[in-house]
Amino acid sequence: MVAVTLDPTVSVIVPVRNRREMLRDLLKALDNQSYDNFEVIVVDDGSTDGSEELARDAVVRGKPVKVVESGGRGALPARQLGVEHSTSDILAFTDSDCVPDPGWLEHAVAAMVDGAEMVNGYTKPARPLRPMERSMASGTEGLYPTCNMFFRRDLYDRLGGFDAAAADRWRFRATAHARGTGFGEDTLLGWQAVRSGADTRYVPEAVVEHQVFPPDPKEFISRLTQVAAFPAMTKEIPELRRTLMRKRVFLGNHARVPVYLTALALLLRRRGLAALAVGWWVSLHVRRYQESPYPLAEQLPWLPVDMATDVMMAGALVAGSVSAREVVL
Repeated sequence: MVAVTLDPTVSVIVPVRNRREMLRDLLKALDNQSYDNFEVIVVDDGSTDGSEELARDAVVRGKPVKVVESGGRGALPARQLGVEHSTSDILAFTDSDCVPDPGWLEHAVAAMVDGAEMVNGYTKPARPLRPMERSMASGTEGLYPTCNMFFRRDLYDRLGGFDAAAADRWRFRATAHARGTGFGEDTLLGWQAVRSGADTRYVPEAVVEHQVFPPDPKEFISRLTQVAAFPAMTKEIPELRRTLMRKRVFLGNHARVPVYLTALALLLRRRGLAALAVGWWVSLHVRRYQESPYPLAEQLPWLPVDMATDVMMAGALVAGSVSAREVVL
């Protein structure tokens, strides 16, 4: 067990680019934290909407927010720069599109006072998603997203921090829109901590709500291309087959199984089998819509788009599997 002071200091590191109103909500949530021995470091990544000015004028729990400029290089370099400017025993990472619960810091710090060296909390969308909307959910699936992650500084330093080369190593083909966001370096660091024998804990009481974003075709296509890097990432982090995948092969859910079956049936010119596969495919989506709190009639018009998404994601995973010689479907 690692010895920790009973009132350790915490550096909350937040990268931001052009999210002024969301940043305002985040800073308000941090000002409402039940734990108060922390500093806030906002790393402005080239904002043009006044996010930097908002942060410079902000005071959180009686302390001015520390603002660092990162020059528009992306969220990953911004986080690394935030760590360089931090002064605390504990590093806490969250994002500008997040709203932590009032007890977020208190619960995570309590685990660290008890000996934990890395903590990940529970992240949930701010509300149920409609078709094609985007948010973040995380808990025990093993992705360790930096929107809700804590490190003892000595462990972070010992592991070498976030691996900026991971995205290139996994042949993450970032578009100009996505370049600089990184890909999976938080997941890799989390599993490096687990493998090192460090005391790592999931603390579900450390809750963060993630904003829900409306459909954005440009962002949507960008994120679909990123999926092709998952097989290479899984090759380096095989633990994800146990925590993230179903049947150790299928990423996320089984909705894409009918896609592969349809493609195989068409290749074999088995039209009847292809029709059955498409029917199965449609029924899976409709069942998911029925489990949503939103009316079925509101969601059904999105069915062709959802099915097209499955096709594009399946294609990206197949291409990534061939490239990495590691099967993820």
